[in-house]
Amino acid sequence: MDKLIIIVASISFSYYFINIAGITFWIKRKLNYTRWQRLKPFDCLTCLSVWVAVILFFMPAIAPEFIATIFLSGIIANNIK
Repeated sequence: MDKLIIIVASISFSYYFINIAGITFWIKRKLNYTRWQRLKPFDCLTCLSVWVAVILFFMPAIAPEFIATIFLSGIIANNIK
C-alpha cells in the first residue's frame, strides 16, 4: 500500500506542477527559454514523476500521504470546475 501511495503522490505532484500550476512555463520565462527548449526533468511529466517517486521513497511515510492528498485534491478540483 505504501508503494501505491508513493506512485499516486508522484504522479499527482508532477501533473499539478506541470499542467495546472504552470511552474515550468514560469521558470522558462525567467530563464529566457523559448517555448520549445527543454527544461528536463521539470517539463516532462514522466521524468519528473520518476524523480519525485525516488525522493518520496526515502521520506517518512507521512510525506507521500500528505503530498498525495494535497495535489490529488487540486487535480480533482481543477477537473470539476
